[in-house]
Amino acid sequence: MKTALACFSLLALSGAASAQDPNLADVQGNLFPYATIALPIDNPTYSLPMTVAPDGSIYAALDSTIPSGIYYFQVLDLYFGDLSQLAPGDRMFQITNNGLGALSMSRLSATPGLPAVGAGLGGVGDSLPIFPFSNPAPIPTRPDLLCTGKMILFELLPSGASQIVRIGYFRVGDGSPGTVSGVVFDDTDRDGERDSGEAGVAGCVVKLVSNNPATPGQVMATTSTNNLGEYLFSNVAVDDCSVVLELDTGVFQATTPLDVVLANCGCGSRVVNFGKVALETSCEGRTPGFWRNNNGVAIIVGGSFWDELSALNLVNGQGAAFDPTGDVQQWRAYLQGAKATNMSYMLSAHLAAMQLNVLSEGVDLGCRVQSAFGALTIGDLLFMANQALGVDGYTPVGDPNRAYQEQLKNALDAANNNANWL
Repeated sequence: MKTALACFSLLALSGAASAQDPNLADVQGNLFPYATIALPIDNPTYSLPMTVAPDGSIYAALDSTIPSGIYYFQVLDLYFGDLSQLAPGDRMFQITNNGLGALSMSRLSATPGLPAVGAGLGGVGDSLPIFPFSNPAPIPTRPDLLCTGKMILFELLPSGASQIVRIGYFRVGDGSPGTVSGVVFDDTDRDGERDSGEAGVAGCVVKLVSNNPATPGQVMATTSTNNLGEYLFSNVAVDDCSVVLELDTGVFQATTPLDVVLANCGCGSRVVNFGKVALETSCEGRTPGFWRNNNGVAIIVGGSFWDELSALNLVNGQGAAFDPTGDVQQWRAYLQGAKATNMSYMLSAHLAAMQLNVLSEGVDLGCRVQSAFGALTIGDLLFMANQALGVDGYTPVGDPNRAYQEQLKNALDAANNNANWL
């Protein structure tokens, strides 16, 4: 993982306290491991303890000597530049010491969407979230300080002054390349969380996009989810970036944000999951056999669908163009006589059936099928099949276009039989 060096400081508004290292922990109150940091930057002369966090979700699990009061934190780089992405008012907390070894904390700001307090040490009491914060700029002379920062906690005093009560150094990651990973899942209950039984979705395109002012919107990397819906970006460089899920909003609805800004891109491991759910669509196919029986013909006649069928590149067994004219007996004979001797004829029959499924509103154009070409919408499949018939209307055995037309026919055949919907 990449390393991020920063410093955290906390100020209290009442009561004095000695400036000692805070305990930096995860949301459950589990302490992160420690390393050491050599300072000053240009000529190291002494070492200080430094927390090493796997990602930027860092909490200050303060010890029970902190008095009750109002506190304010800063996250800085090693040159004292502000890294916090929160407004100053959003960094203020009321801390109450109950005298029994536990601290309760509440944020003074009512701004929605801010990180909630975590658990205190050992799960007792509360801890203070110090994120989100940005990556510090790399220091060319000190590559060992990559992704390193400092937290300072201040107490706000009744006089209006403030005093430092805790200072701690931390690093995000252990120095190896950063990773961004996650899963795209079928969020069947639409709650934005992956629950038991909600499967991952394969074949989804996920991108890592630059937010750097010098290269805004530039795609840094692209990948697709595997059969379990998982994706992974490795060796992610330190930069400002977002992870973005591509989504066909005509077919799916997102239940989580589609564009997630990564505050510490390239530092440590980041996990971003995406939820999506299919829009309500009708995907009920009917076969060529249905469309030549009395019920099917009645729908064609009632909907006046002959003209739409005539617009297709339908062919017969000899490869001649077939134009439905409204002659019911001719239509029935055409569908019943379809054979693979000329693959174009069989493809025509299944193309006509699917076109009628769409016209009668049994199948939406956005319905997706699995095919030899991967996942396709019915709209795409109809276009490809009609185009293939326009190129070659006679494909007996040995014709170079026969295999391609057979793959299209198989996909339409399966969809007409409701066997390959995604």
